[in-house]
Amino acid sequence: MKTALITGGNSGIGKETARALVQQGYRVVIAARNVAKSDALVRSIRSELPQARIEWLAVDLSDFDAIAPFAAEVAHRLPVLDVLVLNAGLYTRQLTTNRAGYEMMFATTHLGHFLLTHHLLPNVLASPDGRIVVTSSVAHWMGGNLDLHTLRNPSTSQFLQVEPFRAYGRSKLANMLFVRELARRLKGTQVKVNGFHPGGIRSDFWRDTPAWVTASVGPFLVSEATGARTQIYLATQDGLTISGQYWAGRKVRKGSPANRNPELAQNLWRYSQEALGIHNFGSPDMAQSIDLRKAS
Repeated sequence: MKTALITGGNSGIGKETARALVQQGYRVVIAARNVAKSDALVRSIRSELPQARIEWLAVDLSDFDAIAPFAAEVAHRLPVLDVLVLNAGLYTRQLTTNRAGYEMMFATTHLGHFLLTHHLLPNVLASPDGRIVVTSSVAHWMGGNLDLHTLRNPSTSQFLQVEPFRAYGRSKLANMLFVRELARRLKGTQVKVNGFHPGGIRSDFWRDTPAWVTASVGPFLVSEATGARTQIYLATQDGLTISGQYWAGRKVRKGSPANRNPELAQNLWRYSQEALGIHNFGSPDMAQSIDLRKAS
């Protein structure tokens, strides 16, 4: 039986991907903060598919201290992890910082996932066809050149939501730069790493955006099921050989010039390792004899 972990898997496209993978016979673990939503989804899927192997574990990806024990529990339950879906994300109307002092969207969407992957990479490498799928966004175009200097002192301006939108774009650009660099470092292994834009999704995401934004994008939003198609494809498609790419509509796209900048990706990688105190990404006790330090 194949296995999958989906962060943010209790709502939006994560919920649809969890349902699809269970239907395809995967054992699925959902990682999310909201207990009520997670429990309700698991009960719903089990009622539809009594044979479903699905469970949930609580984690807050903005709390770096909580990630290691969470990952240890996941590794215990899923010694071989075929699919790691890094899907959790958020948008905040006011820029705040997490307990470690980093801007919240970047801390949750990028640094939390970076740290989680560090702990679970041995389990993905143990799979004969490991997949890491990262939910990015067309908003990565707003990430500019990935200004990292304001992460620990974010702007307090909410004027037209310019600064929050820029910060959101930065977090999504970071997602893609992580995809590019991790794929480069895993070249020669069986693991495929890809990021994607799901489209504008009709989901709870828009609850924190200004009314004028919601009204502007509303007519162009797609269903959660439609938005999940590329995520499901990258997680399950037989014979997938492409790695390190940005996808939309189940096709490889270029995305912004910044997301294809290898120097920027390596700078972000170094910043992330230093911020999280990681010296050897993936840990020295990896499932395969690969030293990612030599790839840097």
